[in-house]
Amino acid sequence: MKRLLALILIASACVDPYNPPEITDSAPVLIIDGFIKTNAESKITLSWSQNLTDTYAPTFETQATVWIEDELGTTYPLVGNNLGSYYLTQQQLQAPRYRLHITTADAREYQSNFENVYETPAIDSVNWKLTNNLGVAFTISTHDNTRQEGFYKWTYEETWEYRSAYAASIVFDPTAGEVKPRTENIYQCWRTGGNTDILIESTTRLQENRVSEFQLTSFLQNSEKARYKYSILVQQQTISKNAFDYWKQVKQSTEDLGTIFGPLPHQVVGNIKCTSHPNQIAVGYFSISSVSILRESVSYLQLPIPPRYITQYSTCEAYEISPNQVSTFTGPYLLIDPIYIGNGPMLSGYRYGSYFCVDCRFVGGTTTQPDFW
Repeated sequence: MKRLLALILIASACVDPYNPPEITDSAPVLIIDGFIKTNAESKITLSWSQNLTDTYAPTFETQATVWIEDELGTTYPLVGNNLGSYYLTQQQLQAPRYRLHITTADAREYQSNFENVYETPAIDSVNWKLTNNLGVAFTISTHDNTRQEGFYKWTYEETWEYRSAYAASIVFDPTAGEVKPRTENIYQCWRTGGNTDILIESTTRLQENRVSEFQLTSFLQNSEKARYKYSILVQQQTISKNAFDYWKQVKQSTEDLGTIFGPLPHQVVGNIKCTSHPNQIAVGYFSISSVSILRESVSYLQLPIPPRYITQYSTCEAYEISPNQVSTFTGPYLLIDPIYIGNGPMLSGYRYGSYFCVDCRFVGGTTTQPDFW
């Protein structure tokens, strides 16, 4: 048995990784992300796919010409921001069907099928609830009496307040060579993000066109998002059955791939084709509809208080420096506050910590309070 085990270990140690050309040398594919809203500003982002072995950031298509067209030939141009996003201001789109056109900087031309314009019903409610695993879950409910069945897609933008490990009240001014009171807030921040998973639902298996308490997202009661206040802005879109089937395949390919019972890898085909180079593919699905939005919030006062919050600052430490060392204070550190002997006024030193632990902006947030807060 020992000899057999040794042979197995030797054999496993001699296995070389295999990277087929399809993984390392595949041509980039245009990725179209976004859709046209008939009652709000629209945004479509263009980027190029990467190989699995690539380590650099994605490349955006920044110099494309993008527009939509109705069946009568009327066109509506989208304006780019030179960063890969293209915008269409809110305007009257009264035709029953539209399609998307894209011409990239290297003259590749892409075109979608004509797609019907859909009206999206209002969101009935966005609610939060406590879960059995000590979590906080946000759900959405909606209905539409004008159609027998519905296909829905949701996206959301979430914002939460967080605070750094230490509230810095002082700052060292190298020009004056002295410690001064800090006037800038770097303790309280707000961070915003969006969903990365695909949120879709159909009512074809139900007796009425109604969605009840579909879960959008969740987080633990002791997480940073639950520490002060959390707000979610949900956007609802009615889509076609073909669009639903497309996003369902994408969801299965991206979220279930690699599990024992997951789907086999396959190419998901949308409704956008490269007309100038038919052998090239594009990733994305063009849709056009109105949208409904609703915001919901929850604060720590509404939630059970956990024994301890688990945040990104759980391992932070503060250090001390003497007054005569402050003039040589260097490195990725910030002063926090003065240390006095007893109740003062004799100063014994200063506390300091890393940028990460003192300046809340270091992890991507902003000190500007959102208007809706």
